[in-house]
Amino acid sequence: EVLSALQPVEVKVGINQPELYAAFVRSTAGASGAAACAAVPGFGILLAAACGGAFGAVDASVNAARAKAAEESVRPLKDELVDVSFDQLMRESITQSLQTVPGMQLESVAITKTVTTDAYEKTFKASKSNSVMFINLDYHLSTDFSTLEVSARGLIYPRGATARKAAKLPTSISTTPSEPALALQNATYRSNIIYRAKHPAAGDDATKNIAAWKADNARFLKMALQDGIAQSTALLAADLQSKHPVYAPATAKVDVPPGLKANLVSQGNTGKLLRYPDGSLYFDAALANVVAAAPPAVAAAPAAPATVAATDTASAAAVPTAQPATDTAAK
Repeated sequence: EVLSALQPVEVKVGINQPELYAAFVRSTAGASGAAACAAVPGFGILLAAACGGAFGAVDASVNAARAKAAEESVRPLKDELVDVSFDQLMRESITQSLQTVPGMQLESVAITKTVTTDAYEKTFKASKSNSVMFINLDYHLSTDFSTLEVSARGLIYPRGATARKAAKLPTSISTTPSEPALALQNATYRSNIIYRAKHPAAGDDATKNIAAWKADNARFLKMALQDGIAQSTALLAADLQSKHPVYAPATAKVDVPPGLKANLVSQGNTGKLLRYPDGSLYFDAALANVVAAAPPAVAAAPAAPATVAATDTASAAAVPTAQPATDTAAK
């Protein structure tokens, strides 16, 4: 059993953002314009490069403006969450969830705001534990402000000799640029959890969606955030214990989004759990039911997390093996 050989585990929780943010549609006009420049017959290389650079500057300017507009729009909702400590709640929930995994021994669970490859490699090499688990977290509103998304990406890297032997990795830790120590193929366990909760009253009008989230002291937003924390961390822990197969194409019947088939893992009153071809788990919450099931107080405990079937998995096969070698835990 590889998991038992990885104990004890040092857990680093990476939360790069200081607060809630809103996604925005990035401009790609520059890339299209640059390609068009290069495609013009007789257009010299230097002129094409200058043309492409100009279009790139336009993209940067447009994206900066859109990011600023998104920030201004989401500000009222940030103000409503000043009494909600996402970092603390997430750390506590991760600790509690991982402690439910049989045989899991936690050396420590710490939050870090420095989510970079260099910082993670330093943590890994300095660790005294048999393995290190990195969990990268993110929470934001969709571009139309209709949906809250909470995501957790977990990877466990063997460090000690016994752990690396059990994982069939070289005893010595690689330090070459072509294969960083934290390259994805060196992770024994990988899991990608995404929680989505759409406001029941959401529509096509972003302004109205913001007002809906803000209503009643942002009760729906706070409940969605709490439920997202509970679901994502519980599923992360469950994914460590599940078995093969990861994804069964023959039984992939759910067509969300259109054209991408997913396995329906479980479904209940508060939402449904889907498994996609790359091994990712998506929990689509029925937020109205989540809120209805909770006590009147916003700070009440969220609904019970969804369960992963025992025939599912979170082993190395849960992530496509075609990942570039330069992709690491911090990306």
